[in-house]
Amino acid sequence: MKVILLGTGDIALQVLQKLQSDVRIEVVGVICDSSVKKETNEVYMEKIRKMGEEILPFTEQTLELADIVFACEYRKTISSEYVGKYMFLNCHAGILPKYRGFSANPWAIMNGETQIGYTIHRMDEKLDNGDIYYIGKFKILRDQTYADVYDEIFSDMVNRIPDILLGVYQGRLLSQKQKGLGVYCSKFNSKMGNLVDFAMTSEDILNLYRCMAKPHGTGVYFYYKQRKYYIGKVISGHDLYLDDYIGITGKIVNIESQSIWVKTKDNIVILSNISNENGELVDIENFKIGNQFGK
Repeated sequence: MKVILLGTGDIALQVLQKLQSDVRIEVVGVICDSSVKKETNEVYMEKIRKMGEEILPFTEQTLELADIVFACEYRKTISSEYVGKYMFLNCHAGILPKYRGFSANPWAIMNGETQIGYTIHRMDEKLDNGDIYYIGKFKILRDQTYADVYDEIFSDMVNRIPDILLGVYQGRLLSQKQKGLGVYCSKFNSKMGNLVDFAMTSEDILNLYRCMAKPHGTGVYFYYKQRKYYIGKVISGHDLYLDDYIGITGKIVNIESQSIWVKTKDNIVILSNISNENGELVDIENFKIGNQFGK
């Protein structure tokens, strides 16, 4: 089976290496994602060449060389004249059809889902909209972050891709129509990690932390006396059976066991492992009950 890899990124490189190691598959070459920064593609292309593969243009003549064009970390829609004529498959980091677009798994966590994963589907002219061939689902517990399960999810995906592609090519793996409607998710960015004055529910703050926790994410943080602090662990007051009560959001209402208790919109969150911008843990005694967070 002849395959063209379509996309730019670290996961795409892992996929390429896996495809190269499979004697049943011939990699024709790689088409880069032209929507990413030029400098990013230049570094990526150098890695591709060192792996012995050719950088290909996105043309009709190129597409005719492959049995399957496999998209991984490709961020653009493709015209119906191509996806209708050639076999384009895409790897989507999220469970379709409910969570489409970017940062689908983090948004699933924000919505309290207990399963996240990836989907291999046929591409059509709409983003994440084609028939589904395979869904990888993984449990995520309430005390787990996306970073905790990220490697497991993408390792499973990379290892399964050769068999999935061959299953599609040989007709052994049948597709299913996407059932139900879904939402198009927007990209998470580092500014979303700013808790500002903690005027969110405790559940939302907990889930935001679970989405953005380092090392996979950029982290959640707050400002105090013009300084930025990152949070290493978050517990919702609901998990400690604390009752809701009236108070000023962003105020420290207790300090106990090296943890800071902060009033939220509806309850509290318990913060620990606080570090500065240099990644150094800070002494909890820097904060006092009654202090208010925010610039």
